[in-house]
Parts: sequence; structure tokens; C-alpha cells
Amino acid sequence: MNRILVIGASGKTGRHVVPEVIARGAAVRAGSRHPEKLQFDGADPTRFDWDDETSWRPALDGVHAVYLVKPPATDVVEVVGKFLDAMEVAGANRLVFLSECATQTRADHITERHAERLVEASNLDWTILRPSWYMDDIIDSEFFGPMVRDGRIIVMTTGGSATAWIDARDIADVAAELLVNGGSTGCALDLTGPEALSLSELAKRISIAAGEAITAIEESVLEAEERMRGEGLNEEFIAYMTRIAQSIMSGDTAGVTTEVERVTGHPPRSIEAFLTEHAAQLQPSQGEVATTSAEHDLQRARDNEALFHRLISAWASSDFDALLDCFADDMVYTDMPFPDRPVVGKPAFREHVKSYNSLFADGQVEVEFVTLVANANNVVGELLCQAQYVGPGAPDGGLPVRWHATLVDTIADGRVMTEHVYFDPTAFDQAVQQAAALRTSN
Repeated sequence: MNRILVIGASGKTGRHVVPEVIARGAAVRAGSRHPEKLQFDGADPTRFDWDDETSWRPALDGVHAVYLVKPPATDVVEVVGKFLDAMEVAGANRLVFLSECATQTRADHITERHAERLVEASNLDWTILRPSWYMDDIIDSEFFGPMVRDGRIIVMTTGGSATAWIDARDIADVAAELLVNGGSTGCALDLTGPEALSLSELAKRISIAAGEAITAIEESVLEAEERMRGEGLNEEFIAYMTRIAQSIMSGDTAGVTTEVERVTGHPPRSIEAFLTEHAAQLQPSQGEVATTSAEHDLQRARDNEALFHRLISAWASSDFDALLDCFADDMVYTDMPFPDRPVVGKPAFREHVKSYNSLFADGQVEVEFVTLVANANNVVGELLCQAQYVGPGAPDGGLPVRWHATLVDTIADGRVMTEHVYFDPTAFDQAVQQAAALRTSN
């Protein structure tokens, strides 16, 4: 059985990598400065301290692969270089190295790119992961969490460019798959979520999940640097954050990739789903006045669930007037297989859904609710849909089709503001091809 060392097992990604590796049937050595605090079923808690090189060899003993997150040290490059040498000596030849978005755009002497260059020059079977900004940072107490929860603001330097935020769990899924089953050796993978958002778009999404307005504040580079100095941050960290800001402003974080789905077989999680799941962590800290009572939030969740049921019933029966009554006038609808083609406003949405429902006999769809989760501001529903497909390629009389769809809705004042729909658009093509093959064989 492969044995894999996960460094930083209690960290933002490491805590997800450990169970994902175990789920794939490999043995895990969970490395941490404080292994006694780790709580993983099926993992081997192991002391690993970047500041104590004597802890490296025991952690590497018998290990086939390593998940490596850069150490929080001033001499990062030197420490990483020594550790890569230790891996080679120990015979641990597979490395998944967590880097960050747009590192390849920076000069070789810059710390984060220098560390990558050491990995690339090693004799290891390496893969570098370059994830975009983590969704988790929105709620993290060391990043945007306090300003969102208590200041009701989010402050960034973007220059108007977008960022394709990613859930740390999707990074972990990719890392675990590569550690256990290999692939992408000698490659650097750019990992993103399913869409890129400007700062104002991000603030709007957070506002809907939080239940009140979160104000987007755009800082210049100089303003950000002065603010960080006022907070007592050191110049090295300030320079690092400035490099990230410059990458965003240059558009380096705006691209959306398909690497998560290619490696793991599932699409990356949406920011709506993340914010819905963590809505409680967007509320004011303990001691602050809550914006709504628990009873009121519960009633809103019930109302939103009822709204979602009405919406699905209206769509499934092609009752377009009733369907549009569930949406706000400035609604935005996105079929996530085609994220660059959002439908904005009710008139455009009516035409879009009429065209879609015309693919089915009498415009009728049978819908089964697989999963439905609602809170005061969002609904996430997984549906199993069945219909008689009569669209392009269908034989006379049509043919039966089944497909799954997941809808993520944001709701305000009793109306859907945004709806993102995840489904496999090839389901209909595959049904047509299977029907054609059956006719040919007969």
C-alpha cells in the first residue's frame, strides 16, 4: 500500500487532503508540529516541524509521496531545497507541491517562483498546483472574515479585474487524486472555481448569503500597503500581498480552467454553494447585534423552500408566467456548462426557457427532488428530471431522457436574484446516439 505524507495536515488544504487520500485507499502520515491535536480516523499522526530537521527523516521513512505546502519561514527557498534533497535520500519520489496562482508570471528570484524552480529542477516526479484565491479566505479570521462579519465590507486591490475563487476542498481533491493515482507529472496545474467575479460581484454574492449589504471597497496599491503597515505587518509580507494584487490587476486571476473536473471527475464547487454552507460565519461575531432573529431566519428559509418548489413546478409544466413571478426583474440566470452566456432580466429569461422547454413533448418535465437545502438567503436543489425529448436528432414521437441538475439560487425579498444550473448538456446527444444505434441494429 502506498504511504503518503501530508505536510500541514491541520492547514487549510491539508485537513481536507488527509481524508481524501484515505478515501482513495492509501495510508496517510499526517504531519504536524502538534500531532497530538490531530483527529483523523485512519491516519497516522506524525510530528513534522520545519524548524527541526531531525523530524523530517522519521516522517519520510517508508513514504512514497508527499503533499508539500511551503513553510511559514523567512528562508523559504533554502528550507524547501533541503527538504527536496531529504525526499530524494528517503526514496519518496512523488511530490504534489502547493503553490499559487500566476506564480509563473514572476521573476525567478521572487520567493514563490524560486521555490517552484527548485521543484522543477529536482529528480522527483512532481506536480505543481497553482490555485486561485481561496473561497475559505472570505470567512477566515486571518483574511477577510473580520471585515465581512463586523465591518460589513470587503476590501481588495483588483483594478476592476476578476478572480476565479476556489474552494479549498477542490484543491484537496485534486491533490489527493494525484498523490494516490498519479498523473500530470512534470506539469503545473492552474486550479480555479467555475466562474470569475469582480469585487463588486463578489460583494453582491456575499451580501445575499449574509442577509445584508456587504460593501466592496477598492484600494489602490499604495493605500493597501499603508493600511498593512498600520496593522503592523512586516515589509516582506506586504511585498508578497502587493504581488498578488498586481496579478489580479493584470487579469492573471480572471481565467477559468477545467483542471479540477479533468483530474477529479467532478466540477468545482460554486461560490454560492460555499457561501450558503458557511452563511453562519458571515454573521456578526459574538457580542455584535444580529441582523435577524433565529426564528425569522427559519421562517425565511421555509418561505424560500416553498418558492423553490413553486419555481420548479412552473418550469416543469411550462407555466412561464408563474415561473417568471418567482424571479426579480434584474435576475441573472446561468447554465453553468456555458458560464460565458448569462441570461439577464425576465424578458430574456422567458425566451431562453421557452426555447429550452420546447425540446420536450408538450413542454412537460417530470421532476424528482433528490436533495433540497434552504436557508434565509439561498436554496440549493438537486433534481432528477425525466422527459420525452423531441429536439434536434430525436426520432418521430421523441425518446425518453433522464438527467440530473443542481440549481443554486440566491433569494432576496421573496424573489430569485441569481440562479446557477449545473447539468450535463450531452445527456440529450447521448440519448439520440443510443436511439440511432438501436434503430440501426434492428
